[in-house]
Amino acid sequence: MQKNSRAVWLLVWVVAVAATFAGCSGDEGGVAGNQAGFGNASGSGGNGVGGGGGNIDIDANTQALTVEPATATLTLTSAGQPASQPFSAKLGSDTVAATWSLSNYNFVNIDSSGVATTTALGGGKVTVTAMHQGKVATAELTVNVVISEDVDPSVDPTDKAALSGAPAPDPGASESPPNPTRFLYPYDETVMARGIVAPLLMVSAGSVPPQSAKVKLSAPFFSWEGFYTVAAPATPRFAIPQAVWEGAVNTAAGGKLTVEVVKASSGSAYGPYSIGVTIADGSLKGVVYYLTYENPSGLWSVRPGDTTAAKHVKPGCVVCHSVSANGKFLSTGAEWNVQSAEAGVYEVDAFGNATQMTQSPAGLGGDSRGLSFASWTPDGSYVMRSQNDFWGGVNQLAWRVDATTQSLTPATVVGLGPGLSAYLPAFSHDGKRYVFTQGHGDASPPGSVIRSLNVMDVSIDPNTGPGGTLTFSNRAVALDNGPTGKVVKYATFLPDSNLIVLQESQDFDPAHGGMLATRSSGGVYGGADGRLNLVNVSQSGHVELAKANQGNAATDENHNYEPFALPIPAGGYYWVVFTSIREYGNLHQGGAVRKQLWVTAISPGGSGDPSHPPFFLPNQTDTKNERGYWALDPCKATGQSCQTGDECCEGFCRPSDENDPSSPKVCGVKKGCSQVSEKCETDLDCCAPETGIRCLGGFCSPQPPS
Repeated sequence: MQKNSRAVWLLVWVVAVAATFAGCSGDEGGVAGNQAGFGNASGSGGNGVGGGGGNIDIDANTQALTVEPATATLTLTSAGQPASQPFSAKLGSDTVAATWSLSNYNFVNIDSSGVATTTALGGGKVTVTAMHQGKVATAELTVNVVISEDVDPSVDPTDKAALSGAPAPDPGASESPPNPTRFLYPYDETVMARGIVAPLLMVSAGSVPPQSAKVKLSAPFFSWEGFYTVAAPATPRFAIPQAVWEGAVNTAAGGKLTVEVVKASSGSAYGPYSIGVTIADGSLKGVVYYLTYENPSGLWSVRPGDTTAAKHVKPGCVVCHSVSANGKFLSTGAEWNVQSAEAGVYEVDAFGNATQMTQSPAGLGGDSRGLSFASWTPDGSYVMRSQNDFWGGVNQLAWRVDATTQSLTPATVVGLGPGLSAYLPAFSHDGKRYVFTQGHGDASPPGSVIRSLNVMDVSIDPNTGPGGTLTFSNRAVALDNGPTGKVVKYATFLPDSNLIVLQESQDFDPAHGGMLATRSSGGVYGGADGRLNLVNVSQSGHVELAKANQGNAATDENHNYEPFALPIPAGGYYWVVFTSIREYGNLHQGGAVRKQLWVTAISPGGSGDPSHPPFFLPNQTDTKNERGYWALDPCKATGQSCQTGDECCEGFCRPSDENDPSSPKVCGVKKGCSQVSEKCETDLDCCAPETGIRCLGGFCSPQPPS
């Protein structure tokens, strides 16, 4: 470029000298040529540079690159019909070849000729960029989704006409007692993530059970309405097409999605009934491993972040499982001597298949039940369990796990000897802290037995002795409910190791140290109360997660148990799966409620209750389910395909072709700043921290919607 610039200026100097000698010759051709040399490259005639006889395009260096059209709008009116918009790059009035790219490829792609085409159902604004010989120009493409369709082809025409007009107020609202239709599921103000199965919308029938209905999903750039025939007017339920739900949440990600129902009966429409659902700008990672004692019993796994069905990992009574946070290893116990040979450590592959690596170690003593309720270091290097009681207690033992030799090697444990009793212990996700319920048999308990939560620091030296040394120190009481207060159990660290979510219960069965999750003092499973709470270790804070606990029925808030946190943040939130015996819309009500798994989002920072109304974990089996242990998938090596950096061992996921941002993504190494869902240590590691992107739990995350 410098050589070309010098050449141009030399030619300009020559032209100036020539003009001096020519004087005012009145040569219109020469004037035209000079004008062409400094202006329009297509100028003709005369002897000037860039004119009719010129072959060097001086104008190209001074003309601006533009994109036509500068703004464009596409409107999708059908889920299965893509739309296209051609763009052209202009240098002056000439069309030039350009390299095209988009600000995001979530629902639009662009080919080498500049034609942008929708690839998925979704709306929003996209910046179109053209590059030509070092020059850059942009345009703005807006994609709107406006769809109205019959989900059921047999919708009554009279009802549909009423649903398409202005509905009347619900007559049930003025009855005594009031009996209007209301939303049962999802809850209003629920926070959901992208990538999950579309929720089953459920409303109450009210005083006028609907025969037909219109469901509407709306957000900026997105409007979808579907007309339904209500198969069961007493229990109205609406299945949203999965492609429509994905388009809606992908469009609304980072904001609110309005969900609305209008009902109709005998040609009259009533409503609308609406809720707002916040959509986190991220997908839920990993696998939830849960158990059921109902047929088909055993250990199951389900992926909250996609639409695949639950997988039967291990049948039978191989239960009371734990999983390393990195998803590489799984440990189980066995119900007494049933399937005891199958208790032990399993290696988990990328497809969720668990292969037994070793049986449980010998010498556990007492009612061992193998490696029931074992605790794992987050990297899967060590597994721990009490010598005398699978719930925990004195003398915690540790083993180093070696997948190569398929063996468990005893490790040295310092600081958790006979004088300390730890029930249901768990490691923080950074491996630096250890939390447990203070158990019976403690030599000098600093807090109330089974009613206090203790935290210790952890240091691991893998090079001392045959199995390494785990040192626990600085024991502190994070929560003490007093000698007659609520029992604390099932503590789980959020990705921030200062924050702990736990179950607290006033009524409990004293058997097994009081650690049974749901059994009451009367011996009834599901009879004990349970509420989720949060403890802030650094601030000595303690708050009930009331929004997570509450449901449709008054009793729902007292039946929430066994929380387990996703090891990483997603979409600016922390996430916790828990067992709940609560109403699920109008599908499980009254005596039909059952133990099943629910998920709540927790906002980082701030004060007060940081939880949000939960959602039903999609794709779990229709059985009584509990103990949903959330772990990541085994990480992917460099070069393997990925969607986001938190899937990769190195923590970074980038386009396979650096020059083509639309190319398939693969795991790689950090180049420049960290993008959303990539590893970080501080906010400054993240791209565009001024926009609110910050380092949360070791990964760059957007701010959740306010």
